[in-house]
Amino acid sequence: MTGPTIAHPMTSVLRRAGSLVLVAVVVALMLPAARASARSVAADAPTLPANGATNVGFCGGDDWEPEIAADSAGHVYVVLAHFPGDPSCDPASGTQREIYVRTSTDGGQTFGQLVALPRLGYPQVVDCVITVDEETGAVYVSFLAYGKPGMNGADADVLVSKSVDLGATWTTTKVNGPLCTGCDHPWIVADDDNVYVTYASGPDHFLSRSADGGAMWEETVVLRDTHVAFPEGGVVDAAGNAWFAWGDCFGSCTGKHAAVYQVSKTIAGTSDTEFAQVAGAPAGPHCPPAGACGFAYFGPQDDIAIDAAGNLYLVWQDNLDRKPNRPSIVQLSSCSAKLDCSDADSWAYVARVDDKAATGCEGGQCYALFPRIEGGTAGQIGVIWMDDRLGDPLDHTNGWNVWYRTSTDGGATWTGPSDPVSQFDPSRSESHPNGFEFPYGDYQGIDLTPTGDVVMVWGEGHNYTGGPANPGHVIYRSMAA
Repeated sequence: MTGPTIAHPMTSVLRRAGSLVLVAVVVALMLPAARASARSVAADAPTLPANGATNVGFCGGDDWEPEIAADSAGHVYVVLAHFPGDPSCDPASGTQREIYVRTSTDGGQTFGQLVALPRLGYPQVVDCVITVDEETGAVYVSFLAYGKPGMNGADADVLVSKSVDLGATWTTTKVNGPLCTGCDHPWIVADDDNVYVTYASGPDHFLSRSADGGAMWEETVVLRDTHVAFPEGGVVDAAGNAWFAWGDCFGSCTGKHAAVYQVSKTIAGTSDTEFAQVAGAPAGPHCPPAGACGFAYFGPQDDIAIDAAGNLYLVWQDNLDRKPNRPSIVQLSSCSAKLDCSDADSWAYVARVDDKAATGCEGGQCYALFPRIEGGTAGQIGVIWMDDRLGDPLDHTNGWNVWYRTSTDGGATWTGPSDPVSQFDPSRSESHPNGFEFPYGDYQGIDLTPTGDVVMVWGEGHNYTGGPANPGHVIYRSMAA
């Protein structure tokens, strides 16, 4: 988990870590559903038309680290973490910390109310991810919660909220057991009432699983390693197996071998998990100005996707010249559905994804960060990332945009240059004609709708700190894939 140092005072001491060996010590604990009553809190106007790049949070922020999910029935869900923002723009912007979900029932063309999730009395919540169970229609959100009286300063729990009425009302359950006290960075997928949540605590890779739609949970240590663990994305294959991307950090996430990019496979209906190391990379670039961000904020990042043929894809962050702290780039590896993708040897490097030097970015000195990927028909993938190629000056504190690129042959070739999907909005002070001032959070999301559109969400801000004086915003856009 990461967060601005003032608006979000609890930051991860550890930001990103792996090994190929599955630890034999697996500890399982059946956890009862400690639920809060379902509630729905409308925080603003009842509907929101999504035209172009649209703010889907509060007028005055402070909204952070969003994620997105779309299902085959045409529903689109956006989740975001809200912190007290600037009430002069909208009094509701100054409300307390919450996790909010916004639902579209028309493929992302319009959105309904922001709905706050029950948080079981925890005063601090962050790190939210959303998924849809295509078999049941249930929607799940995983997030971190901390700050309750009696908790130690580094303690954080993993909560999962569930909705069975298109996001109108929710119930919430604590899913981690006593094995994980300082949990971080949860990620969730679901299939036919089987729900899988991965999270981390230092070098320990955790899985909490429910086989009954979230009523009961079983926690397992699926890998105990010497690296710092960070789950970064997840998918479910046609057989119901859950796959997760891990963007782990070696040691203190510095040096030539800082990033360890792994993929885990959990057998459908079990907690049996195997890991395959796909790639590695040096330390990411420093966050400007020095010391202004959380641990390894520009460090290792990856994401996993699956296409209709069952081929798996991993996008991952590398460094130009493969040296520590150099300008970052985005790479792609893949594994054919015909192979055992839990075997590291089945994964192959495909190509570089970003084209940040195509416009601006003299000498490749801009940063390409926070890649996300989504699969469609066989061989079809869409990728988004942020880069600051339009910075003027190129100081990594201006000129940031979100870029989108597609391939129909698994990334061997691309349909054309990347398209900027972020847009100038004069109503937001962090937005400028050449881009926004700073990436706000290291989460963003991409998904495909049944109509062939791509839906995307990301955070734009002034700086890492945020807060009412420097609020960030969550931006959504839909366009033809």
